[in-house]
Amino acid sequence: MTSSPAAHVIAQLKANHVAADAVGLGSPALDAWHETIIDIVTDSPDPVATLGAIAQLISRERHKQLACALYRDCTETGLHVDHSRHNLKVAGSDGPVLEAGMVSLSGEDMHPIIYIRDEEFADAASVRAKTTELRNLLDQVDEMADRVFADHEGRS
Repeated sequence: MTSSPAAHVIAQLKANHVAADAVGLGSPALDAWHETIIDIVTDSPDPVATLGAIAQLISRERHKQLACALYRDCTETGLHVDHSRHNLKVAGSDGPVLEAGMVSLSGEDMHPIIYIRDEEFADAASVRAKTTELRNLLDQVDEMADRVFADHEGRS
Protein backbone atom coordinates (compact mmCIF):
# COMPACT_ATOMS: atom_id res chain seq x y z
CA MET A 1 0.00 0.00 0.00
CA THR A 2 1.39 3.41 -0.99
CA SER A 3 1.20 6.35 1.36
CA SER A 4 -0.40 9.65 0.47
CA PRO A 5 1.73 12.70 -0.37
CA ALA A 6 0.58 14.28 2.90
CA ALA A 7 1.71 11.23 4.89
CA HIS A 8 5.09 11.25 3.14
CA VAL A 9 5.64 14.99 3.77
CA ILE A 10 4.52 14.67 7.40
CA ALA A 11 6.87 11.71 7.93
CA GLN A 12 9.75 13.81 6.57
CA LEU A 13 8.83 16.74 8.82
CA LYS A 14 8.69 14.47 11.88
CA ALA A 15 12.03 12.84 10.99
CA ASN A 16 13.64 16.27 10.62
CA HIS A 17 12.19 17.31 13.98
CA VAL A 18 13.60 14.19 15.66
CA ALA A 19 16.99 14.89 14.02
CA ALA A 20 16.95 18.51 15.25
CA ASP A 21 16.15 17.34 18.78
CA ALA A 22 18.95 14.76 18.60
CA VAL A 23 21.60 17.41 17.90
CA GLY A 24 20.36 19.71 20.66
CA LEU A 25 18.28 22.13 18.59
CA GLY A 26 14.99 21.16 20.23
CA SER A 27 12.91 23.73 22.07
CA PRO A 28 9.26 24.33 22.91
CA ALA A 29 9.17 26.95 20.14
CA LEU A 30 10.54 24.47 17.59
CA ASP A 31 8.05 21.85 18.77
CA ALA A 32 5.17 24.31 18.32
CA TRP A 33 6.47 25.35 14.88
CA HIS A 34 6.63 21.73 13.70
CA GLU A 35 3.12 21.04 14.97
CA THR A 36 1.79 24.13 13.17
CA ILE A 37 3.46 23.11 9.89
CA ILE A 38 2.16 19.53 10.23
CA ASP A 39 -1.38 20.86 10.85
CA ILE A 40 -1.17 23.12 7.77
CA VAL A 41 0.19 20.29 5.59
CA THR A 42 -2.38 17.80 6.91
CA ASP A 43 -5.27 20.15 6.07
CA SER A 44 -3.91 21.04 2.62
CA PRO A 45 -5.37 19.54 -0.58
CA ASP A 46 -1.82 19.67 -2.05
CA PRO A 47 0.67 19.07 0.80
CA VAL A 48 3.77 19.10 -1.39
CA ALA A 49 2.86 22.47 -2.94
CA THR A 50 1.93 23.83 0.48
CA LEU A 51 5.26 22.80 1.95
CA GLY A 52 7.00 24.34 -1.08
CA ALA A 53 5.15 27.62 -0.52
CA ILE A 54 6.14 27.59 3.15
CA ALA A 55 9.78 26.97 2.19
CA GLN A 56 9.69 29.89 -0.29
CA LEU A 57 8.21 32.16 2.38
CA ILE A 58 10.94 31.16 4.84
CA SER A 59 13.59 31.75 2.17
CA ARG A 60 12.22 35.23 1.35
CA GLU A 61 12.08 36.16 5.03
CA ARG A 62 15.62 34.88 5.57
CA HIS A 63 16.83 36.93 2.60
CA LYS A 64 15.18 40.02 4.11
CA GLN A 65 17.07 39.37 7.35
CA LEU A 66 20.36 39.06 5.45
CA ALA A 67 19.77 42.08 3.20
CA CYS A 68 21.59 45.34 3.86
CA ALA A 69 19.66 47.63 6.18
CA LEU A 70 21.33 50.84 4.90
CA TYR A 71 21.32 50.66 1.11
CA ARG A 72 18.62 48.93 -0.93
CA ASP A 73 21.08 48.41 -3.79
CA CYS A 74 23.85 46.93 -1.65
CA THR A 75 24.38 43.28 -2.57
CA GLU A 76 26.41 42.47 0.54
CA THR A 77 24.57 40.18 2.95
CA GLY A 78 24.77 39.42 6.64
CA LEU A 79 26.65 41.75 8.95
CA HIS A 80 28.85 44.11 6.95
CA VAL A 81 30.32 47.62 7.19
CA ASP A 82 31.34 48.14 3.56
CA HIS A 83 28.53 48.38 1.03
CA SER A 84 28.67 47.71 -2.70
CA ARG A 85 27.01 46.58 -5.88
CA HIS A 86 29.17 45.77 -8.88
CA ASN A 87 26.87 43.78 -11.17
CA LEU A 88 25.52 46.38 -13.61
CA LYS A 89 27.29 45.63 -16.89
CA VAL A 90 26.90 45.61 -20.63
CA ALA A 91 28.98 42.67 -21.79
CA GLY A 92 31.30 42.76 -24.76
CA SER A 93 33.29 39.97 -26.38
CA ASP A 94 36.46 40.95 -24.47
CA GLY A 95 34.89 42.06 -21.19
CA PRO A 96 32.41 44.72 -20.19
CA VAL A 97 31.70 47.55 -22.62
CA LEU A 98 30.29 49.55 -19.74
CA GLU A 99 29.91 48.84 -16.06
CA ALA A 100 28.38 50.71 -13.16
CA GLY A 101 27.81 50.20 -9.47
CA MET A 102 27.87 51.71 -6.01
CA VAL A 103 30.31 51.70 -3.12
CA SER A 104 30.16 53.03 0.42
CA LEU A 105 33.18 52.10 2.51
CA SER A 106 33.31 52.20 6.29
CA GLY A 107 35.28 54.92 7.98
CA GLU A 108 34.82 58.52 8.98
CA ASP A 109 33.37 59.60 5.64
CA MET A 110 30.97 56.83 4.69
CA HIS A 111 29.60 58.85 1.77
CA PRO A 112 28.42 56.56 -1.04
CA ILE A 113 29.50 56.92 -4.64
CA ILE A 114 28.04 55.69 -7.89
CA TYR A 115 30.56 54.79 -10.54
CA ILE A 116 30.19 54.44 -14.28
CA ARG A 117 33.27 52.79 -15.70
CA ASP A 118 36.16 54.75 -14.10
CA GLU A 119 34.25 57.90 -13.24
CA GLU A 120 32.83 58.42 -9.73
CA PHE A 121 29.79 60.50 -8.79
CA ALA A 122 28.89 61.76 -5.32
CA ASP A 123 25.27 62.78 -5.91
CA ALA A 124 22.23 61.78 -7.95
CA ALA A 125 22.23 64.98 -10.04
CA SER A 126 25.72 64.34 -11.40
CA VAL A 127 24.83 60.71 -12.16
CA ARG A 128 21.71 61.85 -14.04
CA ALA A 129 23.75 64.38 -16.03
CA LYS A 130 26.16 61.64 -17.13
CA THR A 131 23.42 59.09 -17.93
CA THR A 132 21.63 61.74 -20.00
CA GLU A 133 24.87 62.30 -21.88
CA LEU A 134 25.21 58.53 -22.41
CA ARG A 135 21.61 58.24 -23.67
CA ASN A 136 22.27 61.06 -26.14
CA LEU A 137 25.44 59.32 -27.31
CA LEU A 138 23.59 56.03 -27.79
CA ASP A 139 20.86 57.82 -29.79
CA GLN A 140 23.59 59.28 -32.02
CA VAL A 141 25.13 55.80 -32.43
CA ASP A 142 21.72 54.41 -33.47
CA GLU A 143 21.27 57.24 -36.01
CA MET A 144 24.78 56.71 -37.36
CA ALA A 145 24.16 52.96 -37.70
CA ASP A 146 20.95 53.64 -39.65
CA ARG A 147 22.80 55.97 -42.03
CA VAL A 148 25.89 53.79 -42.48
CA PHE A 149 23.95 50.60 -43.17
CA ALA A 150 21.44 52.43 -45.41
CA ASP A 151 24.37 53.87 -47.40
CA HIS A 152 25.90 50.41 -47.64
CA GLU A 153 22.60 48.86 -48.78
CA GLY A 154 22.25 51.63 -51.37
CA ARG A 155 25.60 50.70 -52.92
CA SER A 156 24.79 46.99 -53.10
